[in-house]
Formats: sequence, structure tokens, C-alpha cells
Amino acid sequence: MDERTLGRIDLILFDADYRDAKAAVEDSWRVAVMASDPRVRVAHERARAAAVGAANERRDPGGPRVATSTTLHRVALGVALFAGVMAVALLTTPRTSTLALHDAILPAGLLAVVAVALLCWLEPRRANGSLWGSRVPAVIHLGFSVIWMLGAAAVVAFRWGEIGTFAAFPAISGLTLLGGAGLAALILSGFAHHADRSGHQSGIARVTGGLIDPRDTPEVFDALDQWWSTVGPAAIQHAPTRVRAVRREVLARLRAGMLITEGEERVACRALEPEEWTERRR
Repeated sequence: MDERTLGRIDLILFDADYRDAKAAVEDSWRVAVMASDPRVRVAHERARAAAVGAANERRDPGGPRVATSTTLHRVALGVALFAGVMAVALLTTPRTSTLALHDAILPAGLLAVVAVALLCWLEPRRANGSLWGSRVPAVIHLGFSVIWMLGAAAVVAFRWGEIGTFAAFPAISGLTLLGGAGLAALILSGFAHHADRSGHQSGIARVTGGLIDPRDTPEVFDALDQWWSTVGPAAIQHAPTRVRAVRREVLARLRAGMLITEGEERVACRALEPEEWTERRR
């Protein structure tokens, strides 16, 4: 089993939140199909968003679209995290470095602003779990807020003497940007924490997350049932050996996580395909 497939299995199971062993075993086929081919997982997310969007449009034709994530958004997240860390790293420039502190503060402030702007843009996708599930928690925003504001305060308290008279204005501008970015990240963390508590990043709530009216839940599941009734059998027909091998690995990881017993794993491994392809409901 290649490492990428194993990584996809772990990523899916991390946010599964199974209620019991039966739910875990039933979902193992769906997990295997999505882990076997990453394009299926992307297509499933599109089908889910389309089903939720169609239900919402009937309730409110002018309502917001369901936010989904692409590779571009995940790259943007990486850029945001890198920029946020580099903003702090620039403030720790040693006195012996060729890069003087007064030359580093303004770029640090600009990087912090870029980071918080990207995090704000990505927040709807982070909150609904499409960006990277629950592996990008709200505490990231709080962490950046704290280190940016502490970094700016440390420069003023302990290293302001290194700032020359002619470099004061750029330094003050950079510190202002750092403080503003820190405050924005603090406010963002409050909204993000509230979103995390809603539980829409994992489990069944992830499927219907974004619905305007919960009464449309059956409609969303029916649409996904129809999607699985085509995609599931096609995946088995296209690569039966691979899908079944991946499913055995899924079951092994469920047993290792003590979600199912060895006996339940052994019985589940005997099935060549599920009795019916439907969306998970518990």
C-alpha cells in the first residue's frame, strides 16, 4: 500500500466520528473507494455541495453558495501558515545578522497582514470542514494573534534601541501592521471557535453542513444515495483488487483504533462488495 493512499485513509477516518462498530464497518467501503482514488473524494464533495446548494436555492434563491475547497485553497492555507511563521521569524533576527532589525519589521508586518487576509478568506471553507477537516482548528488563529502581538511588544520593550532615527517610521508602520493583524486574527478566532463548536467539520454533520433548513436533510441524502449507486459499483468494476485491498487496510486501522474487534474485522473482510451503495447516515 503506497503512502499517499494510507495518508488518505487516515485523513478520512480522523474525522469520521463513528457512533458504533456497525457504522464503521458499513462506511469502510465508501472510505476505501475515496481513498483508492482521490478524484472520487473530490467528486463526492462536489456532489454533496451541489445537493446542499440545490436544497438551499429552493429555500432562498438569492442565498450564498456552499463553499468548497480546491487545491488552490489548500495552497493558500500553506502560504498563510508560512507567511505567519515568517513574520515572527523576522522579528527574532539576531543583532549579528546582516539583516538589521529595522529592515525586518516592515516586511514582518506585511507578511502578517497577508497571512490574516488569507485566513479570513479561507475561514468559510475551514469552518465547514472542506479545507482540511478538523485538522485546521480555530486555535491556529489565536496562536498567530498571540505571537504577532507578543513579538511586536517584545521589539518595543527590549530592542527599540536598535532602531535608528531614520528607520523609526518604517518600524512603527511594521509594528502597527503586526498589531492590526494580531487584533484581526483574535477577532477571527472568536468566529472560528464558534464555528468549530457547531461540529460541522466532521461526522454526519459534515454531510449536511450549510443547509439553510434542516428539513431538507433527507433530500441531500437521497441525492448522495443516487450518486453512490453509480460511483460505487463503477469503482469496484474498474479496480476491484485495489478497492478491496484498501478496504482491508481500512478495517485493520479501525481494529487498531479499537473501533471494531478482530472478529468483526474478519467477518467484514469476507464481503466482496456492499449489499447496497448509499451515503452514510450514522
